[in-house]
Amino acid sequence: MIGIGNTMRRDDGAGLAVAEAVRAARPEIEVLTTGGDGAALLDAWAGARRVVVIDAARSGRPPGSIQRFDAAASALPRVMSSASTHVFGLADAVELARALGALPAGLIVYAVEGADFTAGEGLSPQLMAAVPGVADLVCAELDRDDA
Repeated sequence: MIGIGNTMRRDDGAGLAVAEAVRAARPEIEVLTTGGDGAALLDAWAGARRVVVIDAARSGRPPGSIQRFDAAASALPRVMSSASTHVFGLADAVELARALGALPAGLIVYAVEGADFTAGEGLSPQLMAAVPGVADLVCAELDRDDA
């Protein structure tokens, strides 16, 4: 699994917090983290058959809401492009990998709706409350992949 985020932009660190929760709960799961740069993502999932990615989102849903996307089946919604603080982010990396034939056969993206993306450390209360549930969803997703 890959957690994406920036701990210096409050709720943008949600993917990293979920990654840490998964690592603590299930040390046997390979957990990678990145700031969300698209090139780093291409490297992180290179050669992988199945990947779960967690990132923060800004779609207008209630903070802490969770969305699941099958990025191997179709393009990520436009809102995933606007959530990135990078010029070349997750949605761009997915489409470039698709065009290059380098997309994992299974690529699931969990987006956690953020409330506060201002400069500073620490997740909002809504995101702190959502992290354990998202970690559970990721573990269940990976367990299904092993079956």
